[in-house]
Amino acid sequence: MKTYLNNCICTATFLVVAVLAASCEKEESSTQFYWEQTKCSDPWGTGENNTNTETILAVTKYLEDKGVSVLNVKFDNRSKLGSLCESCGCGTGKRILITVPEQDYRDIKSLNFVRES
Repeated sequence: MKTYLNNCICTATFLVVAVLAASCEKEESSTQFYWEQTKCSDPWGTGENNTNTETILAVTKYLEDKGVSVLNVKFDNRSKLGSLCESCGCGTGKRILITVPEQDYRDIKSLNFVRES
């Protein structure tokens, strides 16, 4: 009876450890890039007159069409582009921050995104 109980405890312990080990996902390595948003010359066709949601959808589709997986998109107000002019190439004051898997580093860099330092 004691041997049977020890075997049950060992088996249960093994199963718990196996389940815990299997449930731990490896965290994907990622990196962040940014794009200085322009008033109307960004390659995905949005600008200062579009909402952030519209821009997120457009930039995500653009990057995915180019083979880049997008993990996250957000905005900040740290753009270095001048926003006091009215030309299409002038800035909006925003940067579009894109998080991508590390493996997509070269692809997004080739599209002129800048790696966040």
